[in-house]
Parts: sequence; C-alpha cells; structure tokens
Amino acid sequence: MEQDEKKYLEDTVKDAIVPYWALLGITPDLNTIEKGKVTLLLPMKEELGTRFTDVMHGGAISSLIDAAAATCTSTLKPQDEEWAGWVTTDLNVSYLNAATKDVSAVATSIRAGKTVVYVQVDVFDSDKRFIASGRVTYLILRPR
Repeated sequence: MEQDEKKYLEDTVKDAIVPYWALLGITPDLNTIEKGKVTLLLPMKEELGTRFTDVMHGGAISSLIDAAAATCTSTLKPQDEEWAGWVTTDLNVSYLNAATKDVSAVATSIRAGKTVVYVQVDVFDSDKRFIASGRVTYLILRPR
C-alpha cells in the first residue's frame, strides 16, 4: 500500500470514530487497516459485564460489530467522491461463546455498490476463540 493511500485510510478511520466508542473503550487497530477491511479492539472491563461481571454484555459486542462495520464502510469511500454519511439498515449478530477477555472485531466488506454496502464481522477473544459473527448492511448517503 502506498504511503498516501495508507494515510488517507488512517484519516478516514479516525474520522469515523464516534464518542460512544470512548464510552465502551473501542479503538481501531491502525496497523491493520486496508481498503474494505479493519480491526477494532474492545478491552474487557467490569462496566461492560452482565450481572456476571466477568462476562461481556452482548450489547457491547453488538456495538463493536456495528462500529467495525461502519469503519470498514468508511474505508471504501473514494477520495474524489463526497458522501453525506452512511447509516445502518440491518444488523444481525450470532453469539457463539461468552466473552470473558479482551475482544477484537475483524470487519470485511463482502459487497459494495454505489448505495449499499454489506459487511461481515467476526469477533474473537484474546485467545482467538470465536465469540460472535455479525452481518451488517449500510446505506450510503449522498449530498443533496
């Protein structure tokens, strides 16, 4: 990847960050960014627990999946094109194992058209255990 493209993708990912991520502790792994593929990290902490505080709440995992898919979508925006934004139109999560450790979400674009983007997100814990799988659909908003 050329340095200009890498910088563009990093800036795009940084621009995609929303305040809600800070509340949860979600951060992008800037070393793994590619066009159409990103990794986001979420550390396990007591505030994200269920009533069993050592188990991460499914809502936190779902939020991580949505954040990873949104960030992945942001990397698809051509530099010479203007988008007004993108919105989630569908989010499906399959929970496979309880998360009791830090997790990472790997989001990969599986189809991207002019107005709709489909993203697959796989969540793993720090032991590489498969925690959840998500599929997210985004609508690209164009300026009026």
